[in-house]
Amino acid sequence: MHGLVLPRTLGHEITGVIAEVGSEVDWYSVGQRVAINVNIFCGECYYCRSGLHNLCDAKESISYQYDGGFAEYLRVPGRSVRQGGLISLPDNVDFCSGSLVEPFSCVLNGQELSNTGPGDTVVIIGAGPVGIMHAQLARIRGVAKIILADILNARLTTAAGVVDTDLLVDSSVTDLRGVVLRYTKGRGADVVIVAAPSGEAQIQALNIAAKRGRVNFFGGLPKNNSTIAIDSNTIHYRELFVHGTSDCTGEHMKKVVDLLSAGRLECGSMTGETYSLQEYERAFNTARSGSALKVIFLP
Repeated sequence: MHGLVLPRTLGHEITGVIAEVGSEVDWYSVGQRVAINVNIFCGECYYCRSGLHNLCDAKESISYQYDGGFAEYLRVPGRSVRQGGLISLPDNVDFCSGSLVEPFSCVLNGQELSNTGPGDTVVIIGAGPVGIMHAQLARIRGVAKIILADILNARLTTAAGVVDTDLLVDSSVTDLRGVVLRYTKGRGADVVIVAAPSGEAQIQALNIAAKRGRVNFFGGLPKNNSTIAIDSNTIHYRELFVHGTSDCTGEHMKKVVDLLSAGRLECGSMTGETYSLQEYERAFNTARSGSALKVIFLP
């Protein structure tokens, strides 16, 4: 993890109840239910002044430079408190659903950057939790068609019971490019989102995008294997727009909380695996096995 300072308590998708506030804090109150924006920004650099707090040149994060949420109590740094880093949760948003505010907000950032909207055919490569979130938000944003692909059929089976898509593709046995071209009558996808840490998938995304398509490298690659070889003429002659997505802002989180409160996002089927802190070994083994979408600690 970039900038991770050890020793460190991890956990960065966090909800809770405020147990205590500092003597100078009068805009939060004890008992208030909140989700936490883990990104802490400087407020002074070019990106902060532009409202792009997620791209802050001096960004720090809870779970990286400050202890995270795998604990009974969490101390939120004063700078985060002053920045409004605690996002109020309405009473109709349970804590497990609230724990998905942060990842959903990162996904929303990506959807906004990709400008997904009515009429678009969207291909999402990766049917894990993030891919499912992308499919949910793409549907909310009114896209015309959603194609969800993965190399693990079990993930597609799970996704089928969680999110509404138009086509599921097991790309371990099926040529994804061929499917997309047939489905779009040879044109390709308007938006391709790579929701998997795969360089091969990133290369594939360029080859299935329509002319003037938007390609989002949402999933980062391992730092020791982050270089890919692409045919830049594909981007040049097809006028593709290729971009990444990194983190989210507090404004993204507020939008997601509103969607959750309005019942427009479905989280219950993604948050069924819950554990106490004492069961951490079982929890991490479950997460490692891939048998659950999201594994949640209930301290």
